[in-house]
Amino acid sequence: MAAPMYNVFVGAETGLLKGITLKKAQWNNLNAIASADREKGICAMCWDNIDESKVCFGLKNRQVLVYDIDTQSLEDKIHTFDGGIGKFRALAKVEGRYLTAVESGLVKLWGDDDENSIHIEAGKDLFCMEQNPQKSHIIGTGGKENELKLWDLQRHSEPVFKAKNVKNDWLNLRVPVWVMGVKFLPGSDKVVTSTGHHQVRVYDPQSSQRRPVLDIEVDEYPLTAISLRHDQDNQVLVGNTQGKMALVDLRNGKVMQVYKGFAGGIRDIKCHPSKSLVASCGLDRHLRIHDIDSKEMVNKLYLKSRLNCLLFSSKEGENVSGSKSEVQEIEADAESGIESDDEDVWENLEQVQTKTVKKKEKEIIVKEHKEDRKRRKKKKSDQPKEAPMTAKKRK
Repeated sequence: MAAPMYNVFVGAETGLLKGITLKKAQWNNLNAIASADREKGICAMCWDNIDESKVCFGLKNRQVLVYDIDTQSLEDKIHTFDGGIGKFRALAKVEGRYLTAVESGLVKLWGDDDENSIHIEAGKDLFCMEQNPQKSHIIGTGGKENELKLWDLQRHSEPVFKAKNVKNDWLNLRVPVWVMGVKFLPGSDKVVTSTGHHQVRVYDPQSSQRRPVLDIEVDEYPLTAISLRHDQDNQVLVGNTQGKMALVDLRNGKVMQVYKGFAGGIRDIKCHPSKSLVASCGLDRHLRIHDIDSKEMVNKLYLKSRLNCLLFSSKEGENVSGSKSEVQEIEADAESGIESDDEDVWENLEQVQTKTVKKKEKEIIVKEHKEDRKRRKKKKSDQPKEAPMTAKKRK
């Protein structure tokens, strides 16, 4: 029997790596369910090489594991990275070396030992780190009250570009900074960011202006995910905490499409490298594949765990879209009460049966209550009244 060709890899909060074959609407846990642990939740993912033959995924406890797609097994070697505080915010490979970023702001390109490693302090409350796919030695970072910075790993003492906050608002109040996503626009040096204050901004490091050259507001909620559309230039897709995904055109600054149907916050979005398709996952435990132009949901799978991140393979393999009947069947399965991994405890709880009171029984209870009140009132009236107390005359 031929090995399954996985189109999408998804990382869950429980530490499980899931491989999805979209055409057959099937998925598998690629590591042992017994190893599921929230302290080992998958925080970041990246391809190990250009061939996309291996998947690297970083855990909450700072370990990095590698899944070999060809052998369909996890590699025995576990990489453990220290330094800084907090979980992984991003994971990448630069010329065969791991590049990691953690919450406290430490970005590190790992060498054979600590002396051969490159350390960058990108600022506290780091939320994102992205590698420029055209220039692998250029990275972008940002976070909460931590403006966009571009770094050159070959000369990393100072950022090569540091963005400046926008002007004060109409009340002359400072606009808060919260960079949650960074992407490099292909064919140019421009950078696009998404923020926790529902803005999409474009910066041009080659210009003399350090403020954004384009500033767009999308809906009213924090934008937690962003992805470039690869089959067309100057378009990005963003997702927010309320389960809405939108297509934004960076040339005219308009929202072109809005995709609905989500039941929870979106954690990650990835566009297919060559097709007009976008994959999304998040807190509602579903993986969804949308056609970007028609807004049609071509696939939807219930994966039982809250999902953090994903990778969309560029390998053709089988067709990545399922039929409408398959999508409907998967939705029906998800809504029929399939239990999630972290809710199994509810199965062992004893059900409490409540007794419904019939109408006649209710009338009897009300009647008895009234009679009881009458008896107590009569008993109180039959008691002898005490003589009123009089104040003593003052001598």
